[in-house]
Amino acid sequence: MSRRDDPHPDPSDRDDFERRLNAKLEARRKANAEQKPSGWSQGLKYGSEFIGGVLTGAGLGFIADWFFGTTPWGLFIGVLVGFAAGTLNVVRAAQNLNRDTGSTGSDGADEG
Repeated sequence: MSRRDDPHPDPSDRDDFERRLNAKLEARRKANAEQKPSGWSQGLKYGSEFIGGVLTGAGLGFIADWFFGTTPWGLFIGVLVGFAAGTLNVVRAAQNLNRDTGSTGSDGADEG
């Protein structure tokens, strides 16, 4: 009878398996923590932040037009403010990314 066919495995075999499994899981967690986000994920993040800012500004401008009857000026001002807010969000996110990667210059070279 082989070890696989044994209905009562040795408890030390289970402990050894758990130890090896935990070591592999910990190694995988460390590898995932060190992995940088892909270009697609960063692009989607920046795009959604920009579009979110523009849509929020447009929505607030539309609501202002509805309350104050200033059509189309509230919507126009809201879109402009939303565009500025979305651009600011993208610039801040890009600065955080550059800070995380250690690049400080606009051309990718470290100033030193």
